[in-house]
Amino acid sequence: MHEILQILIPVAHAAESGAADVANDSVTALLGIDWKLFIAQLFNFVIVLFVLWRWVFKPLTSKLEQRSAKIEKSIKEAQEIQEKLKEVEQYKKTEIEKIRGEANEIILKAQKTAESNKEQIISEAKKSAEKVLEQSKKEMQSEKLKLLTEVREEAASLVVLATEKILREKLDPKKDAELIKESLKGLK
Repeated sequence: MHEILQILIPVAHAAESGAADVANDSVTALLGIDWKLFIAQLFNFVIVLFVLWRWVFKPLTSKLEQRSAKIEKSIKEAQEIQEKLKEVEQYKKTEIEKIRGEANEIILKAQKTAESNKEQIISEAKKSAEKVLEQSKKEMQSEKLKLLTEVREEAASLVVLATEKILREKLDPKKDAELIKESLKGLK
């Protein structure tokens, strides 16, 4: 029996491999697949895939990456610009506050200067008025002295005329002097 088994084992293996080939052939036959046609189609698919990858997908992904980089760069620049704008706004606010403070200081100084000038002008006007008043007083005093001098001269001339009339009557020199003194006392 051992001999029979040795003969049957190789035949069984051959039958199994034949059945597998038949099974494979039957599956491919059932699906309608021709191996030569399938390999040609697979080769064509690889070629089309290579062409698409080389001239379509690669440039397309490259362009998409560049576009993404541009968008990211634009977003980053927009954020930087927004931050700079905030800084400029803050700087503008501080400068405006600083300028307002300086303007208020200038206004206060101008008011103080105006008040000081006002007081100085009033003081100078008072001094000027006092000078004019003093000068007027001096002029009046001078005029008064001039008038007194004129009045004395006129009184003296009147006294002389009166004395002449009296002298016509021939008085003595003592009486003459007394009459002149009395006339002058009456004028003062």
